[in-house]
Amino acid sequence: MASAEILSIGTELLLGQVLDTNSQFIATELAKLGIDSFFRTTVGDNVARIKEVFQTALRRADIVIATGGLGPTADDLTHECIAELFGVEMVFDEAVFERIKSLFASLKYKMPESNRKQAFRPAGAQILPNPAGTAPGIIWKIDKQECNRIRAKPPKTILTFPGVPRELKAMWHETAAPFLSQNYSEGVTWSRELKHYGIGESALAEKYAHLLALPSPTVAPYAGRWECRLRVTAKAPTVESAMALAKPVIDEIMRDSGTLCYGLDDETLESVVGDLLTKTGKSLAVAESCTGGLVSERLTDIPGSSNYIKLNVVSYANEAKQELLGVSEEVLAAHGAVSAESAEQMAKGIKKLAKSDLGLSVTGIAGPTGGTPEKPVGLVYLGLAANDFYTGKELRLPSRLSRADIRLRSANEALNMVRLFLLEWAVPSAETSR
Repeated sequence: MASAEILSIGTELLLGQVLDTNSQFIATELAKLGIDSFFRTTVGDNVARIKEVFQTALRRADIVIATGGLGPTADDLTHECIAELFGVEMVFDEAVFERIKSLFASLKYKMPESNRKQAFRPAGAQILPNPAGTAPGIIWKIDKQECNRIRAKPPKTILTFPGVPRELKAMWHETAAPFLSQNYSEGVTWSRELKHYGIGESALAEKYAHLLALPSPTVAPYAGRWECRLRVTAKAPTVESAMALAKPVIDEIMRDSGTLCYGLDDETLESVVGDLLTKTGKSLAVAESCTGGLVSERLTDIPGSSNYIKLNVVSYANEAKQELLGVSEEVLAAHGAVSAESAEQMAKGIKKLAKSDLGLSVTGIAGPTGGTPEKPVGLVYLGLAANDFYTGKELRLPSRLSRADIRLRSANEALNMVRLFLLEWAVPSAETSR
């Protein structure tokens, strides 16, 4: 089976000034094609080091895919380094130059002379067209003689892309993916992520230790920001056969995880809550304090949320809690705004104000200041009211967490609280019908 190695070129990547999303995209796309990728390297804009990483990659992989270093400036060196490595000349491609000129003309800009540099390619390489920019890449099938020069076993292929993600993706889908599929693809790789909330990564891995040892399909745990995932991956000649291979394992995990497994693949807590509200025809209103509207933002990020979100209120001040939500002066005086009693009155108050089926509340101390020995930073109360039913929850999050992390964790807990309530109260068969 063919293997590929990804090279990311650019000093800005090493300095952390730019996030390397290109490598993530390429790795995901290679997996879809059934092409293994075992190494990924980042290197700065230095001729000697760029040549070194290319030589190393070509010795251990069949395909080397490089991003970055194709611009018009002096530090864009990728193609020049490849040419030097194999001892070939850089040749001028008139057709590429004409396209670059026409692109500038269409934008009514004068082309800088430095862009002429982008029309050069190593002799022997073919142009990988860039439909979205001025920097073309190359596709170069390296022959035996050229491989002997760097003591690599033929055949080898080099593909290069500019560092701009939008341009790279256009080039990938239009030219590179069809080329790799035709020349290297051996079946497909299909994956499904099963997202969990309410269990840690180590506990999840221990629960499914017998599955983590499977040779095919493979099962791997991943930790996110207070949620965990199990990724089930199968390789097979077709997507359908890969899905069939993975299905028994997926079914086992979903059955044994129960409500801990909240969604699949791109689903989020807020999208799952929205789906449950839609299915049941129920409406929700939210009253937030310490989360500052984060729960509301996440819920309303989902298209169609206006069908089930009735009213959202951010009530930081005690006066707002009293006047809008009906939190009593007695409760505030006796227990404070951050209390189980305030959370209850906030949830019931927003439900009444909005005339919604459910009322959700969040109140707490997000820090980094404002905590006391009795009520430390990280103390949060959640409330959920529905008809004559009410449930509350106290969170004691670590005070070492940042303000943003406490808000995020509180929002997650609030959304999960609604999800679990809807599953148990409204759609008890939802777990098995997903």
